[in-house]
Amino acid sequence: MRIIKKSKEINSVFNSIKETGFVPTLGSLHKGHEYLIKKSVKQNRVTFVSIFLNPKQFNNKKDMEKYPKKLSDDIKICKKNKVDYLFIPSFEEVYSWKTKKRSFPKIQKIMEHRYRKGHFIGVLKVIEKLIDIIPASRLYLGEKDFQQLKIIEDYFKINKIKTKIVKCKTIRNNDGLALSSRNKLLKNSDLKKAADIINFIKKVKFIKYSLAQKKKCIIQFLKNNKISFDYVEFINLKKFTTLEKQSRYMRIFIAFYISKTRLIDNI
Repeated sequence: MRIIKKSKEINSVFNSIKETGFVPTLGSLHKGHEYLIKKSVKQNRVTFVSIFLNPKQFNNKKDMEKYPKKLSDDIKICKKNKVDYLFIPSFEEVYSWKTKKRSFPKIQKIMEHRYRKGHFIGVLKVIEKLIDIIPASRLYLGEKDFQQLKIIEDYFKINKIKTKIVKCKTIRNNDGLALSSRNKLLKNSDLKKAADIINFIKKVKFIKYSLAQKKKCIIQFLKNNKISFDYVEFINLKKFTTLEKQSRYMRIFIAFYISKTRLIDNI
């Protein structure tokens, strides 16, 4: 595995290769990231991974400061999973890269866009840079951050970007909790509490209640367990709008807090 820190260098390396996969990350890699990497390695001749903690997508400075970081472990994980090129740039290396002017999609003010002002604009700005530095054949993104994935898909579509987005399932621990870098900030008892919330939502999803009853049931469970939350939303995945009636395209989205750590999921 070759580690590169310069944008021009990794771009020149990329330009001599065909059939490439790219996994962009914030670092603090876990089994969910490993799943994306393994998929890329299987489907492409060469796999690129980036580790870049992008300040523009953190609407809360304290959130970025406490984000778990252990680069030495991340490097070991990439080597173990046969990554070919690991890109670890500075802020200047990413944001000094000149890209052609592109359009940003209109973002509905629901869920993350409502509660994390500027977050998705920050995500799109860094994606704009990274996919220009490494314009791979395939880009691997996880469904845990489903709203982010949808917005990146919209961005690719309106700008006619040829890179194919490969959507990857959410990887969960044995208790059913989605793997997340922020899980590393929690104690085992907190992780169990978070898993109990997700498993309760899974049960409610398939009960023959109206959506209003289901939402009320979930919110009451959160209140009974003294869990703070930003939203519980029932979303139509095809139209990506909030639902009022049952649909086979429905998924339940939630953002909640365990010991001041914010977790998101969709079930």
